[in-house]
Amino acid sequence: MTNDYTQLSKNSAKDKMELIRSNLKGMLTQNQYQLTKAELVYFQRSLHLQHRIPIFYGIPKVHKTPISLRPVVSTTNSLLAIFSTWLDHKMKDLLPLVKSYIKNSAAVINDLNHLILPKNARLFTADATSMYTNIDRNLGINSISDFLHANAEQLPENFPQHLFLDVLRIVMQNNVLYWLQKTGTTMGTPSACAYATLSYGHYENNCILTNYQENLFYYRRYI
Repeated sequence: MTNDYTQLSKNSAKDKMELIRSNLKGMLTQNQYQLTKAELVYFQRSLHLQHRIPIFYGIPKVHKTPISLRPVVSTTNSLLAIFSTWLDHKMKDLLPLVKSYIKNSAAVINDLNHLILPKNARLFTADATSMYTNIDRNLGINSISDFLHANAEQLPENFPQHLFLDVLRIVMQNNVLYWLQKTGTTMGTPSACAYATLSYGHYENNCILTNYQENLFYYRRYI
C-alpha cells in the first residue's frame, strides 16, 4: 500500500469494475433523454464489447543516469475509457470558455508574430511539474462543477451538466488497474488533458485574469 495506490486482489478488482459497470449503465438509462441519438448508439455499441482492466507498465528513460521509468497506464479497451472518451468529447466544447486556452505552441508563436507589444513588455514562461498528479481529485471535480455554473449561459445547447459531472466523478475516483488510484488525475484516461485544462482554467478565469488583467498583455496556457 502507498499514499497514491491501494493494491487490490484480482477478484476485488473485477467485482469493483462490475459494480461500476452496473452504476454507469443505470445512469445512462435514467439520463438517456440528455443524450443525442449518436451518443446513445456510441454507448450501446461500446458496452457490448469485451473490456479489460487497464494495464500499468513503465518505459525506461535511457537518457537518464541512473535509468528511471516513466509510468504509463494503458486504458485501451477498458470500460471507463468508453465514458472518459465521451467526457473528452464534451470537454472539447468547453475549452474555448477558458480565457487562457490555446491549442499548442505553434498557435502561440503565430500570435506572438502578430502582437504589437509596448517597449516595457516582458516575456515570461512557466512549466508545471507533474500537473496531473498534483491536481487534488475533489478540488478538480469541484472546479469543473463551478466552471459549468459560472459559464451556464455560454454552454452548448442541451449540455448534460448533471450526467457529465456524475460520469466525471466515477472516472476520476475509480481508476482500477489491480491497484486503486487514490490521488490525482486518473492516469491514462482519455479526458485527462482536457480535465486538467478546465480545472485550472476556472482558477485562471476567476482569479489570475480577473485580478491581474491590467498587467497581462497576453496570457495563454497549453498542454
